[in-house]
Amino acid sequence: MDRMKTLFKYAMWVILFFVFSELMINLNIETTYQNIGRKDNEQQVTIYQAQATKINGRIKGKIYNDSKNKIENNYLRIDLYSPRNVFLGSKYIDISTIRENETRDFETYFKVQDVEYYEIKFTDEKEEGELPELIRDLTKGEVIWGTFLTFLIFW
Repeated sequence: MDRMKTLFKYAMWVILFFVFSELMINLNIETTYQNIGRKDNEQQVTIYQAQATKINGRIKGKIYNDSKNKIENNYLRIDLYSPRNVFLGSKYIDISTIRENETRDFETYFKVQDVEYYEIKFTDEKEEGELPELIRDLTKGEVIWGTFLTFLIFW
């Protein structure tokens, strides 16, 4: 019985260390994100999170297609620029199916170094040189479910 208690204690220490290290890693990653600026005046697009690290970034927002300023283009284009106004690349979001008076959430992730600001434009066609698609952030439920499945595998 003593051996089982010792084994259980070691297992608990490993699990606690794993949880603690995951929390600290995620906290460290989140603190490296800095807000980036916006240099356009599109009223149909509201950005509530635009952040970048030295390596990658994310932009999250909403598009509203109201009847006064109807969006007739197929894509929302996000141009990324460096601190010295050098064009770094573009991300495209398909908005061809958005209806009148509809609000749509969007989020895009990019892997570009030293992004200082971005510009948003509407366009009909994608141009050459679009940045590759990246994996999105996991939701809290997906993280909990993945952790549970990992514990089942190792247990």
